Amino acid sequence: MFRKLRYRIFSWMPHAELTPSTEPIDVIIPIVAKDLQTLPLCLQGVRRQVQNTIKDIYIVAPQQQEITDFCARNGLIYVDEASVFGYSPRQLGLKVSPPHTAHDTDAKPLDRSGWLFQQFVKLSGSIGTCRHYLCIDADHILIRPHVFLAEGGETVLYMSYEQHQPYYDIIHRLFPALHLAPLSFVAHKMLFDKELLLELQQELTQSLPPGGAGGANSSLFTFHSSLPLWQLPILNSLDRSEISGFSEFETYGNYALAKQSPILRPWQQKRLKRKYIADYDTLCRKYAQPYRWTLTFPDYMKQ
Repeated sequence: MFRKLRYRIFSWMPHAELTPSTEPIDVIIPIVAKDLQTLPLCLQGVRRQVQNTIKDIYIVAPQQQEITDFCARNGLIYVDEASVFGYSPRQLGLKVSPPHTAHDTDAKPLDRSGWLFQQFVKLSGSIGTCRHYLCIDADHILIRPHVFLAEGGETVLYMSYEQHQPYYDIIHRLFPALHLAPLSFVAHKMLFDKELLLELQQELTQSLPPGGAGGANSSLFTFHSSLPLWQLPILNSLDRSEISGFSEFETYGNYALAKQSPILRPWQQKRLKRKYIADYDTLCRKYAQPYRWTLTFPDYMKQ
């Protein structure tokens, strides 16, 4: 309740209109085949509502014909997900067993390898040619104008009142001295700065014990000798009983707030079941309001 009140105060505060920087940015969208249902709407939102100059849009995905054909038809740069780090998502072998399955002998651990892999892609800083790149979830539709890089060079970070304690728990394990923001950076989109990402990766790598991987879970990730070292502390710190135990947006947002002076802005979305998917103009006319900037069609709301 206090978090929602804090957000309302933040959203009611006057916020100066933002002028976009002339520096171009890239857009990176990790997807799997099922995301092709909402990706066209996501792309329309990006192309119409992002006020910054977009140099290129990259789709990071498994090598499947329907995905590569979609990229070719829509002027997108396809990136084979296995080429980003030299391993595929399934090689992570990340399995979690939620507490409610502890006494169920028939319950199988949930495979969360793809979920974490997409977050690693967003944190990689190795795709595109621009210093700054926007990552946005494929089911997230911008319906009002957004600025992500201001004319003074400041990153614009959007905040919500969402709260998921495991995200903060792992940040404390990874960066014990980091002061956390009073609101959330989980906004389904974020502009990343490659120079700051390099600092974050180096700090994670330096946290490893002498000798490299270490940790009780390190044996699970010996499949590839070139596994980026910055990923190991995250893998070793994950709570294997938590379905969603890490957030790239929450981690990077709090790190950026501590290291730079980003511009913070509130945002609000409307979640919709996929049966309400319509053409982009219809969605804008029906749902765009002064306080609502985005629509999201979460996969868990398909049914």
